[in-house]
Amino acid sequence: MCESSMAEITVEDAAHGYVEMLHRLGVDYVFSSPGSEFIPLWEHLARYNSEGKKPFYLNIRHESAALSMAKGYYMASGRAQVLLTHVLAGLLHGAMELKAAYTDQIPLLLMVGQNRTHDGEVYGGTPGPPYLSFTEVGGQQRLVQPYVKWGASPETNANILATIQRAYQIASSEVKGPVLLSVSRELLFEKTDTMRLPPKYVLPTPITAEPKVLHELKEMLVKAENPLIYTRYLGRSHGAVASLVELAELLSVPVFETPGYMNFPTNHRLHMGTSVSPYLKEADLLLVIDSSSWPPWYPPGSIRGSTEAKIVFMDIDPIQLKYPTYGYPADLLVKADSGVAIPQLVELVKAEKLGEPMVQARGERWAAEHKRIRDELEKKALAVKDETPIDPRWLSYCIDQVIDENTVIVNETITHGSMIHQYIERNRVVPGTRYESTGPVAHTGLGQGMGIALGVKLADPDKTVVALEGDGTFNYNPVLACLGASQEHGIPFMTVIYNNGCYAAMKGHARYYPEGHSVTRDQYYGVSCGPTPHYAKLVEAYDGYSETVEDPKEVKPSLLRALKQVREGTLTLLDVRLRQ
Repeated sequence: MCESSMAEITVEDAAHGYVEMLHRLGVDYVFSSPGSEFIPLWEHLARYNSEGKKPFYLNIRHESAALSMAKGYYMASGRAQVLLTHVLAGLLHGAMELKAAYTDQIPLLLMVGQNRTHDGEVYGGTPGPPYLSFTEVGGQQRLVQPYVKWGASPETNANILATIQRAYQIASSEVKGPVLLSVSRELLFEKTDTMRLPPKYVLPTPITAEPKVLHELKEMLVKAENPLIYTRYLGRSHGAVASLVELAELLSVPVFETPGYMNFPTNHRLHMGTSVSPYLKEADLLLVIDSSSWPPWYPPGSIRGSTEAKIVFMDIDPIQLKYPTYGYPADLLVKADSGVAIPQLVELVKAEKLGEPMVQARGERWAAEHKRIRDELEKKALAVKDETPIDPRWLSYCIDQVIDENTVIVNETITHGSMIHQYIERNRVVPGTRYESTGPVAHTGLGQGMGIALGVKLADPDKTVVALEGDGTFNYNPVLACLGASQEHGIPFMTVIYNNGCYAAMKGHARYYPEGHSVTRDQYYGVSCGPTPHYAKLVEAYDGYSETVEDPKEVKPSLLRALKQVREGTLTLLDVRLRQ
C-alpha cells in the first residue's frame, strides 16, 4: 500500500481501505457476531492479523456479548473499539446493550450491514431473499436512533474513510457514546484501487468550568464545617482518583461512593463506604461528583427533608439531558470533566489559609468512623459464618479475604449489590479494579456482566477478573456465547453465582398488597427462578472448572481453588447456594 501526494491510498478494493482506516485510527479490536455482508472486511482483517497488524478480529457468538465485551474493553482501557453486526436482526439483538453504552457514555463504532439492490444491478448486491426481508422502510438506523449519539448511512465510497474517521471522532468526544454506520454490501464489495484519506483528526479539549465557578465551589468547601463528597463514576478517569484523594486530604472531607468504577481507595481513612444517608442531617455541604445520573438519594426531592446542606453537582452533563424528567435539587451545577476540574480545585484550595485545628479534628473523627464501619461489617459477617444455607454476607466477606489489588471485580447483582459494595473492597485501592456492569453511570439493564468481564480481561490480561452474578442476572446473560468466547479466544475469567434460587428483587408484593393473595397464600408470581439447574455443568462443556458450594465451611476453600484455576488460565465458575 502506498500513499500519494493527493492524500490517497492504493488499495485492493474498498473493504481494504476500510480496514486500513481502522488501523490508522488505532482500533485494537473488531468484535463481530457474523453476518455474510462482512466477507470483504474479514478477508482483509485476516491478512492484517496474519501480519500482526491491528485491528484484531474476534468472532463472538451473540451480538449482546460482543457489545458488552466492547464496553468492558473501553471501561478498562479507555480506548473505543469497533463492532460489526448483521443487518437488522443483529442490530436488534444488541439493542439493549447499545442503549446501555449510550447511557453509560461508552464510545464505540457500530457498523451494521445492509443491502440496497436485489436484482443484479450492482456487484455485491442481490445476496438472497433474506436480505430483502431485512430491509426497513426509512432505514434500520431509525430503530435505535434514540440510543446512538450520531448515525449515518453512506451512499458512496468517495468519502467513506472521512466518514469512518468522523464517526470515531464523534464517539470519542464528550459526552461520549456509541455511533452507528449502516454500510451496504454494495459499498463493501466495490472494486477500486485508490481511496481518499481525510486529514488527521484531533479531539476537542476537555470540558471544565469557568474560573469564577471553581472559585465559588472552593469557597463553599473551605467554609463548610461538615462537608461530604459522593461519587459513582469518577474513577473512569484514573488520574481523577489521585486528585480526589488530594482534595479530600487537604480538607479532611469524607468520600462516599457507589463503585461504578474504583473511585477512591477503600483503605484510606476518609473512605466512608456507600451510605451517605446517616450523615446528611449534620452536613452543610454535599458535593456530588460524577453521579448526577444516579444521585445517592431517591425520590429526587426527598433530600430537602433530610438536610439543609448546600448541594453541588459536578459532571460532564449535570442536568442529564437524556432523562425526560429529573428533578434533583441543586445550589450549584458545575459542568466539567472531573479529571480536569478537581486538580484545578486542589490548586485553589492549596492557596487558602485553612483552619488547621478544625481540619485535623475533622480528619480524626472520620478516621475513627472509617474503622467503626469496617469493624461492624466484619462482626456481622463472622456472626453468620456457620449458617446454612450460606449467608451472602459470609460469601462476600470470604471473597474479600481471598482477593488482592490484582483482582478486578465486575458486579452484576441486584439484591446483593449494596452488600457487595460494602464487603468486597480489598482490591479497590488502585484504579481499574472495580466495574459495575448493571450500569457504572446509571442502571442500564441486566445481562451484560459476563461480556463486560471478558472485555476487561482482554484489555488487562495480567489481572484476575471475577464476575459476580445473581442467579437471575446469570440467566439474562448470553451465557453460552460468553463461555464460548472465553474458550475460543483464550480469555479466562471466573464467575461466582450468588444463587438464592429466586428473583428476590421482585418480591415487593407485601408493600402494595399487605393482605393480598400473594402474602396470605405464599404465592409470589414473578419471583421464582427454579427449579435450580446444575449451573456448574455448563462450564464443563467448555473445558472449564466449576464447583457447586452449599457448605459454609467450603466457601473460602472453594474460592481459593477456583482462583488458582483461573490464574492458571482456566475458565471457572462457582455456584454458591444462598439463603433467600
